[in-house]
Amino acid sequence: MIRIGLTGVSGSGKSFVTKIFEKYGVISINSDAIVHELYRSKNPCTEAIARLFGESVLTSDHSVNRKELASIVFASREKLLLLNQTVHPFVIDKIKKVVQEKEEQGAQAFLIEAPQLFESGLEAFCDYVVSVMADHQIRVERLIMRDGITKELAEKRISNQYEDSFFRERSDFCIENNGGDDLEKQVCVILTKMGLSI
Repeated sequence: MIRIGLTGVSGSGKSFVTKIFEKYGVISINSDAIVHELYRSKNPCTEAIARLFGESVLTSDHSVNRKELASIVFASREKLLLLNQTVHPFVIDKIKKVVQEKEEQGAQAFLIEAPQLFESGLEAFCDYVVSVMADHQIRVERLIMRDGITKELAEKRISNQYEDSFFRERSDFCIENNGGDDLEKQVCVILTKMGLSI
């Protein structure tokens, strides 16, 4: 089974690109969805987060108040790094279990959509790394629309992430997603180069 890691900065359109891969039969898992699942109930992950950032990041039912946590970590690269180092092992454990299960079921390819692919070390688990790229202004506009945040907050989130050059240097393939109509064609070319039937 071919393991594909898909990453890129906020607002690049990773989830949209993932849907195109799925259209061609590639099974996927979203690391952010796993994080949200972990955040929904009391567990070792949420307890570790509360120890680091205070009880104010938890709601009365011990789930994570994502807005409160975001306001803390997105204002500081160090705090964001600390959060990621805490959460990553729980997410990686879940991903590896799902990948093994799908491999045993005979899946041809599996895509891991992970904004923190490099930070978590998950790229070493993948056969190929695909990064989704988009112009800065387009990413800012997408974040404002998607998350209902201000331009200033969108800019701050992007500034706390790696530059485009970081992804280009470490990826096997890059997809340009600036709203053009060639997105599906780019995915098909990549799948063909990976030797997957489309």
